Amino acid sequence: MIITITHNSQSQQGLLFKPRQVNLHTHSVFCGHGKGSVNDYVESAVANEVRVLGCSEHAPVPDERWSRTRMPFSRIGEYMHDVEQAQADRRLTVLKAVECDYLGDYQNYYRDEFVGKWKCDYLIGAIHFVNFSDAKDISIHNGHIGKRELARYTEHYVDMLASGLFLFGAHPDVFGCMYRVWDDEAKACSQAIIQAAKTYNVPLEINGNGFRRNKILSSKGLVRPYPIRHFWEMACEAKVTAITNSDAHKPEDLTVSFDTSVAFANSIGIELASFELIE
Repeated sequence: MIITITHNSQSQQGLLFKPRQVNLHTHSVFCGHGKGSVNDYVESAVANEVRVLGCSEHAPVPDERWSRTRMPFSRIGEYMHDVEQAQADRRLTVLKAVECDYLGDYQNYYRDEFVGKWKCDYLIGAIHFVNFSDAKDISIHNGHIGKRELARYTEHYVDMLASGLFLFGAHPDVFGCMYRVWDDEAKACSQAIIQAAKTYNVPLEINGNGFRRNKILSSKGLVRPYPIRHFWEMACEAKVTAITNSDAHKPEDLTVSFDTSVAFANSIGIELASFELIE
């Protein structure tokens, strides 16, 4: 099964689904910080009229880097088996995927392991950690992010979009968790990511999980960490292809932020793309 992100005028005559009918970003108990089985997500999808469910567990790497928040390498086969079993359910379409933390060192591994060996339907690209050769990896969610780290995040994200591996880029504005001012560096970071998305034709995700997170203290008081309105205003002006997903970490969150995400997109003027399945 091939899934593409498209506008109706660009359809290849496959099965078209509206944004509300599709959720491609979910995490289960396999990742260690999620809840619910793959089957629990299937039942939640059916109950909430989701027609296409993407199972996209956090992908491990062979050296178990980032292992505290990633599926154990030893459980890949078990995860894939559960998703394949769920694909037999005729009530909806279940797609097999993983969310990959991008570093160039792992590019061939992601392609060989998850596209080649496990035949995933798609891969999600994401940056959760900033990597330097002279320092430990820094978490975007709870590390110290200054101008140097933000510039490095931007390099990682642009390289990820250029790789050609990923169906879309997840939460491109997640740097707002720890870089809490909208200054020239934040604008430059956003512009570089948006331009890369346009150049390489990779959609960007308005991530629903950001609406469910606790607010953070910034120079303007308590604010939502992401999605960042300024970022998406720039993306709208550049006519970037945008989608929205829940980034659910428990089955009951599968569609809980959908209306909020769509209202956010509408308030800015971004048209959310549709999804097409081609046999």
